[in-house]
Amino acid sequence: KLQISEDVAGATFMAAGGSAPELFTSLIGVFISHSNVGIGTIVGSAVFNILFVIGTCALFSREILNLTWWPLFRDVSFYILDLIMLIIFFLDNFIMWWESMMLLCAYCLYVCFMKFNVMFENCVKSHLSKRKRLVKVMALEETTKKGNGSVAGDETKPPEDNNRLKVAKFKDKAEIMNNMAQAKVDTEGKKGLKTKDEKDEGGDAPHTVNVQVTPATGSEPSKDGEDEGDKDDTQKGAAEAGDGGGGSGSSGDDSDDEDDSDDDDSDDDDDNDDEEDEDEPDEPLSLEWPDTKRKQITYLFLLPIVFPLWLTVPDVRSPKSRRFFVLTFLGSIMWIAIFSYLMVWWAHQVGETIGISEEIMGLTILAAGTSIPDLITSVIVARKGLGDMAVSSSVGSNIFDITVGLPVPWFLFSVFNGFSPVAVSSNGLFCAIVLLFLMLLFVIFSIAACKWKMNKFLGFTMFVLYFVFVIVSVMLEDRIIVCPISI
Repeated sequence: KLQISEDVAGATFMAAGGSAPELFTSLIGVFISHSNVGIGTIVGSAVFNILFVIGTCALFSREILNLTWWPLFRDVSFYILDLIMLIIFFLDNFIMWWESMMLLCAYCLYVCFMKFNVMFENCVKSHLSKRKRLVKVMALEETTKKGNGSVAGDETKPPEDNNRLKVAKFKDKAEIMNNMAQAKVDTEGKKGLKTKDEKDEGGDAPHTVNVQVTPATGSEPSKDGEDEGDKDDTQKGAAEAGDGGGGSGSSGDDSDDEDDSDDDDSDDDDDNDDEEDEDEPDEPLSLEWPDTKRKQITYLFLLPIVFPLWLTVPDVRSPKSRRFFVLTFLGSIMWIAIFSYLMVWWAHQVGETIGISEEIMGLTILAAGTSIPDLITSVIVARKGLGDMAVSSSVGSNIFDITVGLPVPWFLFSVFNGFSPVAVSSNGLFCAIVLLFLMLLFVIFSIAACKWKMNKFLGFTMFVLYFVFVIVSVMLEDRIIVCPISI
C-alpha cells in the first residue's frame, strides 16, 4: 500500500515488529528489575540477528540467493555509525538524556533516508558508473600512449597495438552478442526451434546468429561443431522428407522432446508443491480439530497461545478482516509485550535458581528468545527468494534495537527522574559491544568472500562466528577474560 521496495520494508516495518520484544525487555530492565538485562539482551540479540539469523536463512533457503551490495552497504553504514555513538556514550558509565535523544534522532535519520532510498541509490550508482568509465578511458589512453624511451620495443609497433585493442573490443562485443543469442535460444526452448527448422525456412535465424558470432570469439569449438551438425541434419531432413529418410531423425527428436517434456512436467510439479507449501500460511486460522495424531498434539500444545490471539487480534488473511491491519499490527505488539514480560520474569527465576547473572542470561537465552520473530520472518522471506529483504530485516532490527530499544527506556527514565542520568555498569558489556562491531566486519568479509551469494558455506561460517561470540561474552562476564575497559 505504501509502494516501498522489499528491502526498505524489511529494514523498517519488519525490523520494528521483530524488535518489539527487545524494546519491552529493555523497558522491563530499566523500570521494573533495575538491571542491565535489557542491554545484554539487545547486544546479544544483535549478534544473534546478524550471525545466527543470516546463517539460518542461508541454510534453509530453497536456492542459493544472490545479494546486492546496496542494501547491505546502506544498512551496515548506519549500523556502524550507531554502534560508534553507543560505544562513546558508554565510556563514562552514564547515559545522559541528550545522548538518548541523539540515538533516537539517528533512527529518525535512518527512516528519512529510507523515504528517499531510490533517489540515493540511483545517485550513488550513477556516480560509481561514471568513475568506472573514467578509469577505463584512462587505462585505454595509457595502453595506446607511446613510451618515454624506457621500453624501446613498444615504440616500433603502435599499429599492431591498436589492432590488438580493436580485436579485443570486437571479441568482447561478439561474446556479448553470442550470450544474448544463446539466452534467446534457451528461453524460446529447443523444441520450438527444432520444429520450426523442420517445417519452414525461417527457423534458421537463431542458428545463423550463432554461426556469425562464434568465429569471432574463438572459444567453445565443441558448441560450434554441434551447431553446424544440427544445421546439416536439418538440411538433410528437409531434402529427404519426401523419401521418408527424415523419419528416424524426427523420431529421435520426438523422443528427446518427450524426455524434455517429462522433465519439465516434473519440475512444474515440484514448483507447484513448493507454491502450495508457501500458500498454506496465507489461509485464515481455523480452530477445527485436526485429523492426524501429530497435528492434534501440536493443536493442544499451541491452544493456550493461539486461542487468546484468535479472540483479540483480527486475522488479516480473511477478506473480511483485511481492513483492520492496523489493529492487527498494534495488537500483535501488545501481545509481544506480554510475552516478553513473562519471558524475562521466568528467565530471572531460572537464573537465580541456577546461579547465572542477568547479563549472561540476556546475552544468551533472552537474546535468542527475543530474536525468534526476526528468525521466523527472515527465514520465510528467504525461502521465497528475497535474500536482500532477509538481510535488511536482520540488520535493520539491530538498528532499531540500539536507536529505539535502548534510548527510549533511558529517556523515559531521565524524564521521570528530573533528567538525571541513567547508570550503566557491567563487567563485559563494553567489550561485548566492541566484539559485536568486529563480528559485523567479519560478516561483510564473509559475504564478499562468498561472492555475494547466500550459500551453505556462508551459513556455517555465521554459526561458527556466533558461538565464538557467545563463548567470549560469557568469559568476559565471568571475568575469565578481563575487559581492558570495565564499565
